[in-house]
Amino acid sequence: MNRTRFLVSTVGIGAALTVALAGCSSPEPTAQDAEAAGGEGALGACPATVVLQTNWFPEPEHSAAYALIDPAEATTDPDAGIYSGPAIADPNITIEVRSGGPFIGFQQSTALLYSDDSIMLAMIDTDESVKLSADQPTKAVYTPLQINPQILLWDPERYSFGEISDIAESDATVLYFQGATYMDYLIAQGDVRADQVDGSFDGSVTRLVADEPVVMQGYITQEPYRLKVDFPDYGRDVDSFLIADSGYDIYPAAWSGKPEVVEAQSECLAQLVPAMQQAQIDYMNDPEPVNQAIADYLVEIDQFFQVTPELGAEIHRVMKNEGIVADGTDGVFGSFDAERMDRMTALLADIYAESGVEIAEGLTAEDIYTNEFLDPSISYAG
Repeated sequence: MNRTRFLVSTVGIGAALTVALAGCSSPEPTAQDAEAAGGEGALGACPATVVLQTNWFPEPEHSAAYALIDPAEATTDPDAGIYSGPAIADPNITIEVRSGGPFIGFQQSTALLYSDDSIMLAMIDTDESVKLSADQPTKAVYTPLQINPQILLWDPERYSFGEISDIAESDATVLYFQGATYMDYLIAQGDVRADQVDGSFDGSVTRLVADEPVVMQGYITQEPYRLKVDFPDYGRDVDSFLIADSGYDIYPAAWSGKPEVVEAQSECLAQLVPAMQQAQIDYMNDPEPVNQAIADYLVEIDQFFQVTPELGAEIHRVMKNEGIVADGTDGVFGSFDAERMDRMTALLADIYAESGVEIAEGLTAEDIYTNEFLDPSISYAG
């Protein structure tokens, strides 16, 4: 899930870039060339330190990474946005989880992979992987979310939409982040009109709270709760459509690496990916310890984005009840559906061709994802 959804100006740009440079230095050895730590531990084929780059502040949606570490053993560096500690699966290996957002200068995760060779895996959406495939190819190895939780939301006291195409028949201004590919798709489908979209969305919900005639993007895991609980001037439910239900069905924030790193670290990934599968299932079965650790860590970070334990519990509830975290269609936790990936790769290729974006020639879905490192015996019965 790309969480670049708040004003960059909310955090001083100079400070953000300073933190990004401090947090994204390139220690040796690189992720590609790092030798295995060795030993008989469950992650013995991995480097002594495995670096995982998230795309936003710490949040429960990133539990596949944070739950690899026992909160009681974790070390935090709130200035650099680094949460690290011995892996539960193998204490001989250190897991280092790096925050995104201001800590990486609000860059895309792909850019970080190509500027910081110490990162093994980063969170990358399917559309980003296709769009940048020509010059910055990536391959996804594990998806923590089966459904993209991104939504279009509105005040049901102003609008009553039965299906997403009803938005195009309304007077609503549709607020979104400029450059989001899903909006090109919705316009082409006739679900929204080109003359009603507004790409100046900055992540703030103030225009909806102020009772303006708007539909805005958000996440089903967070904005409905925040609007009801954190904004007393609104303080009620919203209605929403999942963008995934429109047919724009990407895998959000899939854990991905540079293809040469995926190849070079294949033995490590064959151990690490199952550990991530199990860690996320453990979180789904018992979310409180990780939710509390994330909440405490965000208080240490002391910036505009916070997740209280109560919000963490709501995020977990929505991820479970809405099937956002679930087994893949093959019954394996964290797997990609081949037909869905084929369809989305072709759809995205057409969208980018229309907009003049050059992607890798002859790109296929198999170029941007693999299920080979998953343990097929791991499933979530939640």
